[in-house]
Amino acid sequence: MGMTLPITGYENFDHLVAALVETWPQHAKFMRRNISERSETDLRFSEFLSTIILSIARSKQGGLTTLIDDYRFLCERIVMPEELHFRRTGGYRLNSFEEAYRLVYSDSVFMTKYMNGLLFSDVIWVNHCRSMMNYTSSYLAGLSSGSRMLEIGPGHGLLLHLATLQEKVGHLTAWDISDASLVLASSTLEILGSRKKVEFERRNIFSDDVMSSSFADKFDGIVLSEVLEHLEDPLRALKVLHHLTRPGGTVWINVPSNSPAPDHLYLVEEAADVERLLEYAGFEIRDSVTYPTTGATVESAKMNKLTSNCVITALKP
Repeated sequence: MGMTLPITGYENFDHLVAALVETWPQHAKFMRRNISERSETDLRFSEFLSTIILSIARSKQGGLTTLIDDYRFLCERIVMPEELHFRRTGGYRLNSFEEAYRLVYSDSVFMTKYMNGLLFSDVIWVNHCRSMMNYTSSYLAGLSSGSRMLEIGPGHGLLLHLATLQEKVGHLTAWDISDASLVLASSTLEILGSRKKVEFERRNIFSDDVMSSSFADKFDGIVLSEVLEHLEDPLRALKVLHHLTRPGGTVWINVPSNSPAPDHLYLVEEAADVERLLEYAGFEIRDSVTYPTTGATVESAKMNKLTSNCVITALKP
């Protein structure tokens, strides 16, 4: 490998990291620093996520190697070109959903590799892992018993699975505009043997029927994770969420700041950008945490425009 990695003592996490570095030795230096930043609480949750990801990997052709190859594809072929563009111009490459659909979403092979890479990143990238831990340990644990939950844009299905493990969740619904995404998320729940049934619907949150009275105040909790940055009009989306959330209900928003990708349209520079939009939409901010990328503090990430995850919980009064 060229560099000895620390052994955390968490079997599945150590296995994932070792397999990654064996396949991609150049990633060893990054992983050494990455692991050194994780607290014991981080490592316990990393092990929990690693167990889930290994279960998913066993169901895929090529197994764990496929996920690792797709993670490397994510880093080298998806993120890096956009990062170079972002450094040159200070902005994201695309401006419209139509462009993103034509270049990204309509390519099923590309999207499969993209989603697989993001799934693996949820345990490998510290900012992603800590966002998932916030969702599980803080948001889901704080819901009222019997809560009706909606996730918009479930992607690879990991957050849906985490919600099925929470006893307080009474009913789960997932909306997406992509049939492929709904199939992938549903497949993930089936692979993992998720205990709760999830109602999957192909639905656009900007369609007229969503704003009808039949959907008003329908959900106790709504999850919008790494979706807002894909939208041309994020404020309009948050106003829809306000319409859908019952009084006293909450939304959990996870948005990457300074995070170039081929389908990202809306540039968030810091958590305050999203907090303002939530307040304009009628929500009250209850909690806001920023998780910076490996090697950065919140302050240095903001100053140098490095990727962070802004995780915000907001209440509908």
